[in-house]
Formats: sequence, C-alpha cells, structure tokens
Amino acid sequence: MDTLASYDELPYDSLPLPETQPDFLAAVAKLHGFDSPDPSRARILELGCAQGGNLIPLAWRWPESDCVGVELSRVQAEAGAAFIKRLGLPNVCIVHGDLAALPDDLGTFDYIIAHGVFSWVPPAVQRALLEVCRRHLSPQGVAYVSFNVAAGWTALQPLREALLARTAGVAPAPQRYAAARAVLDQLSREWDDPALLDEIAYLKTAAPSYLFHEYLTDCNAPMPFGEFAAQLDTHGLRYVGEAGPRRAVVELEDAWGLIPESMAERWLDAERALDDTFATRFRRALIARADAPCAQPPQPDALSELAFYADLACDEELDLEHDSEQGFVNPAGNTFIVADVLAKAALIALSSVYPRALNYPDLIAAIHALRDEFGVTGDVDAACFKHAWFSLVSSHCVMSTLPGQTATAAADEPGSHPHAHALARLQAATPGWVVSGMRHVAIDLDAPARALLQWLDGSRDQSALIEAMQAYLAASNIVLSPEHLAQRIDQQLWQLVRQGVCIDAGK
Repeated sequence: MDTLASYDELPYDSLPLPETQPDFLAAVAKLHGFDSPDPSRARILELGCAQGGNLIPLAWRWPESDCVGVELSRVQAEAGAAFIKRLGLPNVCIVHGDLAALPDDLGTFDYIIAHGVFSWVPPAVQRALLEVCRRHLSPQGVAYVSFNVAAGWTALQPLREALLARTAGVAPAPQRYAAARAVLDQLSREWDDPALLDEIAYLKTAAPSYLFHEYLTDCNAPMPFGEFAAQLDTHGLRYVGEAGPRRAVVELEDAWGLIPESMAERWLDAERALDDTFATRFRRALIARADAPCAQPPQPDALSELAFYADLACDEELDLEHDSEQGFVNPAGNTFIVADVLAKAALIALSSVYPRALNYPDLIAAIHALRDEFGVTGDVDAACFKHAWFSLVSSHCVMSTLPGQTATAAADEPGSHPHAHALARLQAATPGWVVSGMRHVAIDLDAPARALLQWLDGSRDQSALIEAMQAYLAASNIVLSPEHLAQRIDQQLWQLVRQGVCIDAGK
C-alpha cells in the first residue's frame, strides 16, 4: 500500500519510450539472428503501464495490433482507460491488476514490455514477472525487461543509504522528496567523491519522480547481469540481446563455425565483463522462451535486412572527402563523433527525410547521390562503412526498424489547413499527457504550442490560427504582432510535421 500511495502521489511521467517500440525490438532481435513476429499485427502486453503514455501510441500506430496494459495503481489505470474511451481506440485496454495474479486465459503475446518494474519490486514479484514472460510469450515472441545493474550501482549505494537514513519517517512522498533535496545540499558540502558529487548534481536537475523512486523507494535491487541470466534460465527463458544503447558490443574471438548454442556461455561471460568495464547502471534486456531459437551476439551483416532513421544536426561544414571527426547532435543533446565519410553522408541522408526510414539498399543509394551532389569522387571502403554504421546503430545514434514499418499518412508540409492526428490533439488537450511523435519520442511543447496543436483539426487556415493564438495570448495579457505570431506558428507547424504529428488527409 505504501508503494501504491507513493506512485499515486509522485508518479513517473507516462512517456513514450522509443526503445520499447516492437519494430525496434524486432530489429534488435534480427541483429542477433532472431526472427520475431510482425510488429504491425502483434499482440502487445505492457506490465506496469501507468496511464498508458507508452502503450497507447503503439496501439494508435498499429491499428491491427492488440494491446493490453496492466497497472497496479488504480488511479493511473482508470486515467488511462478514460483516455482510451475519449480517443475511441478499439485495439487497446488498460486494466487495474497485479502482474503476479494475471488470469491464465490472457493468451500469448508477441511482445511483452516491462520497463522500470523488475528492480523496483520484491524478489517474489520479480519471479512472477519472469513467469508471466514464460507463460504468455508466443513461441517466437520477445520481452523487454529493464533493470538496474549492480556493476554501476555499487558506487552509488552510499548515496541511497544516506538519503534513506536522513529522510526516514518523512511522509507522504512530496514531503519526503523535499527533505531529500535538502539532504543533497548537505551531502554536496560534506562529500568529496567526484562520482557521488556528479550524481548529486544530476539528481538536483532530474524529475522528482526519478529521485524518489530510485533513491527513496523501499525496493531498488540492482542485479549483476550473470544473476539475471541465471534467473532467466530458471524460468525457462533465455537472453536475446540488449535493447539499450551500447558503448561496446560483444565480439567473440575464435567463434567462426560455432552454432549459437555453443557460444552462449562465452557470450554471457563477455556481457558480464562489459558491465564491469563500463560500470553499467541500467540494462534493457530482450528475452525469449528457452525453446525458441538461440540468439547470438549482434552481427553487422544483418544490417542489410533493416531500415534506419535518425534526427541529427551537424553545425560544422560537412566533410565528405576525408575521414575527419565531426560531431552530430540529436534532439536530446547527445553528441556522436563520426569520422567515416560514408557514415557521415548516411546520417545527413537520414536526417533529411526524418521521420521516414530508409532500408539498407536505399540508404546506400542515398549516400552515393549525396556524394555526387557534393562532387565527391574516389574509392571508399564499404567494409569500414559497415563497421562504422554498426557502431552508430549500437550506440543509438541511428535507430533501426524493419522495412515497411513507416506510417504512410504523415504530411510532408503543414499545408493550407494543417491537420494533426486525433491522438496528438487529445494528448495536447489532456493535462499530464505528453505528446508523442511518430517515432515514439516525447515532443517538448509549451502551453501555447499545446493550444495550437488542439486547433489543428483541418478546419483552420493559418490566418485563423493566428487569430486564435492572439485571443489565447490576450487572456494572459500577452500581445504579439501578427507578423511575429505568423513566424512562430509556422516554426511550430514545421516541428510538428517533422515529428510526424501532422497528417495528409488525402492519403
């Protein structure tokens, strides 16, 4: 009951999580030699779905899918069910329930998502979660289970222990969070450990829910990867791969000719070593039934079977003739250093068509077209490109998907009467809901932008949108010239187009 109360008082933001998209999970599985079901017609189960900020956009994107969410918090489950009813979406439901007591007749699922659950529940519930995966995964289905890793959390335990000890007895959750903020100020003066001071600085800027549920909750049990793999084995499951960004990937020596079953133990040992080397804090494991085909370490040759998308910018003058290092930045502010000339051309090609994806042959064609446009000649090393591209895909500089998974109704421009799809308009109109883009990313919108989005039902031209915004701002005693408003609205509309929120009503 204390856990439920704290999640109702200080819930995590219910956000779209790009790494839980079934088409992305299918692409990750493909890199590991594992063929999972068609994401567009899949049965999808999310455990601990909150109010559905992650699940509902997946159901909207794939109307032929069947999506079920389970949430222990009645408040959040009911909020999600009410949102679904208002949206009129028939292929998704959210039920209030306990993952440890799911009905046997729930059926099987092609994709199971459990983000932010495993490490934050008691051992008995952890076992129940894995049992759900064993009982309810389809024969080729995959489950996404995220968990905190001991290798990276060991150094942070003194901080968690200090926060727990110095805020003991303070309740409810918002007051305990406020007390923890004061403790962070004290610890920043008392301690001199650089790693802990960096974490304290981060926590001061992080969402209140993160600080509370990572550092003040009763349950946060980081686990070594080896122990997690052993638990999978106990429950008739096996590891498929890592859905999170990688700083390095496993490359087994002397593995030529070995079948996946023969290299499995060496692979798991290598994964454990990577965690120790990089002090890994968090994993997003992809798992399958033990009687499914055995996966293998990721293979660069499988890139040719995938499609890719990226939203990146490079402020430097692009050098497509030399392997000079250049920085590419994504909307989250992460910088990726890229030297390979073909990889740099590929990133520009993808960014120019975002949110569309390009399959591998089309990407290669786009690379050569861009080089021709810039008048670049000379031989290139295709093997070096594939290695560089594999690294960019592994680090999530580039996101992978399966060919043919792009929505076809996204508009290429705002048009005379901009029209956003119904999900985005309802998200913008509902307090506490985050607007999600076509690529399952959260779109950062201020209050006027959320108001604008609600008006984009295809009935207003840009002059009418300017009049509506003038009236909206006047209520807050804000006056802007029509010219300034037109410019701001045009910029916002193009942002929504780029995120796939605006639709082409003629398609």
